Amino acid sequence: MKTLKLTALTLLLLSGTLILSAENQMPVIAAFQGEHHASFYGYSMTSLDFNHDGIDDLAVCSFAYGFLYGESSSRGKVYIYLGEPGFSSTTPASITLEGDYTGSIGRRILGVFNVGDISGDGFDDLCIYVEDYLSPNYSFEKLMFYYGGASGLEVYDHEIPMYGDGYTSGTVYPLGDVNGDGYDDMGISYRHTPTHTNSLSIIWGGSLEEQIIYNGEINHTSSFLVYGIGDINNDGYDDFTTTFGTTQDDSTHNLVQLYYGNAEGNFDNPVTILCYQYIVFRGSNPLGDINGDGYDDFMGYATSNGIYIWLGGQEIDFTVPEFLLDPPWCGFFAQRSLEHGDFNGDGYEDIAGPRNSRGFAVWLGKKNVNGTADLIVGTPGGHENYGRILVTGDFNADGYDDIAVSAPHENDPWPHGNYNGYVWVHAGNPQLEDTTVATDDPAIPSISDNLVVKLSPNPITRADNTLNIELQPKAPSEHEQIAVEIYNIKGQSVHKEVYQAQMGARTYQVPASTLANGIYLCRVTSGKQQATGKFCVIK
Repeated sequence: MKTLKLTALTLLLLSGTLILSAENQMPVIAAFQGEHHASFYGYSMTSLDFNHDGIDDLAVCSFAYGFLYGESSSRGKVYIYLGEPGFSSTTPASITLEGDYTGSIGRRILGVFNVGDISGDGFDDLCIYVEDYLSPNYSFEKLMFYYGGASGLEVYDHEIPMYGDGYTSGTVYPLGDVNGDGYDDMGISYRHTPTHTNSLSIIWGGSLEEQIIYNGEINHTSSFLVYGIGDINNDGYDDFTTTFGTTQDDSTHNLVQLYYGNAEGNFDNPVTILCYQYIVFRGSNPLGDINGDGYDDFMGYATSNGIYIWLGGQEIDFTVPEFLLDPPWCGFFAQRSLEHGDFNGDGYEDIAGPRNSRGFAVWLGKKNVNGTADLIVGTPGGHENYGRILVTGDFNADGYDDIAVSAPHENDPWPHGNYNGYVWVHAGNPQLEDTTVATDDPAIPSISDNLVVKLSPNPITRADNTLNIELQPKAPSEHEQIAVEIYNIKGQSVHKEVYQAQMGARTYQVPASTLANGIYLCRVTSGKQQATGKFCVIK
């Protein structure tokens, strides 16, 4: 039966768009495009709350902006679309950051990254990866950091030069708070091109000092990366993996190792989760808590068989994954684009992964999560390289995370054409449901049997006074107590109250006047049941 289902899935994928349920859809709420042909608009993209209003913003990079075939060189440009209720195709790029390279000297913008909260103010910060040409024959790369805030967002706050001529970086990954000091950290990788020597480092948030994790690895590929995967053992320290790979048939060069975060910054004894001779797609990704057990889950790596997923916990068997994601879509850009978010507002983190020129897939989180896609959206209008990169965030402030997908370039962009590069934003919504329980997990209760929380209004203003917390569709018994707790974005409890439950649907109210602008989690506990919802407070 499983073989027949997979065969049918494959045939449908080859034919174009596949939506696994007539009710499961993520409609497009916004579509943007680059300013000129071959600008590579959307080749790099990220999401973060840049202006600190509690709503996710979308940052899109055109690394070839300014390029005209035979006339001018690319200098790069970043467009930042601030999230807002009613976010749509008419939402302007409120902030733009542009390079000034003239073909001999100046600055080229190559990429944009969310590096987490490295400044310790409770909000994510933006990193621009640039290349500075001091003369026609000399350039060096560096990272420029823009700390979010209510004003002055066009001016960078800090920069980190790379090692100098002959070194390249280009990969910057948020790691979370690895040493538990209240600042998020980030991982970077270096290559010394003449010697093919690779190094992996952590840049510690706050001080922005560098600690080398691994130095001197020699190979001829770019597959040497460091990835944050969340707090998989729930000890208060975020964890990460490193990957190495070459084209050689050498098992020691297809290596994925896991490092547990700790206060001392001691990374002498990593756990090897892959040491393999054959072709694999090395790259790990955080998935959040997809099964609602309080532990972060993660992707370890991928092969042509599927994407290998481990659920977090105190005792993890790294030799065997919990399940594989099908189809095995995890992105084209160094496996950066397997992302997570709560797309249907049920309190479980969901997974989204793109496939270059094929579209993207969504796997919904739940208590007994499985690896079969619940929604597959195909390429709109035949655009080439649709799914090159994917990011998630609640851009329209409705309480449901959305998915932004790019198609940055055509396969043969020069010298002619009119392909500007495109980005589409697909809206999360409460109608998204698991389509695979009846097939794969007949013993699993439906989501309607679990505790589900609905928060309103969302977003909420301080003038609204109270946040309404509705338990639906199943209310607890009259003998169970209801615990409601509010957490800020740093995981700190800012409000807790216990109620005596009653039969039937119930709505509880929490005062919002004391909450600052920002993103919050509301966790409701009743007996052994628990549900979490996200909301934001705005002005």
